[in-house]
Amino acid sequence: MSGQDKSVFPQPNLLLSSLKVGALSGSAGLIYGGISGVIRSPNPVIHSIASGIHWSVCGTSFWWLRSNLLSLHYEDKATPQQRSYVSALSGGVAGGTVTRMMGGRLIPGVVIFSLLGFVGQRSYNAIDAWQLERATAPSKPLLQRMAESKWIPLKSLSDDEYKGMLNEKLLSIEAEIALIDDKIDELRLSKSRDPLLAPELPQPDANGAK
Repeated sequence: MSGQDKSVFPQPNLLLSSLKVGALSGSAGLIYGGISGVIRSPNPVIHSIASGIHWSVCGTSFWWLRSNLLSLHYEDKATPQQRSYVSALSGGVAGGTVTRMMGGRLIPGVVIFSLLGFVGQRSYNAIDAWQLERATAPSKPLLQRMAESKWIPLKSLSDDEYKGMLNEKLLSIEAEIALIDDKIDELRLSKSRDPLLAPELPQPDANGAK
């Protein structure tokens, strides 16, 4: 199998993939229609079914149009930004047309489904870039990732940085010891020069006893 050319295998069916996207969109439409129907419609079941059909047809049309644009115009080599524009255009055309055919208004359908297509594609691009960055980045131990996090007041130090920090502390301690020695020498010198600071010797009493 490894020596065979991958081009001999059939490509995924565009219609089948479009129907899968339509089924997912229809499921989301059923949920949305059920919730909104309970809130504002006297017939929530009919409202939910209508929303499911609406979203299903929009999802199928959107994916079919988007896939054809990317394949024919960009030859499946579109950049993430171009994919966002194509998704917005496909969403607007498909959503506006289907909304108008089902008795809705054209402009709101174009605007809403264009935004859905654009935001959805941008979100997918961001997630895909994040996963690619994680896959290519070298794995780090948990403690190192915690130390590099800006939310944890810790810092990861290399061996050289740790040695430099110890040397700085050692120099600081040696400087403090030198200052203390200088103060001790000054006290000794001042005591030797000032007789009042010298210890008093015991004086003999009248009987000659000390």
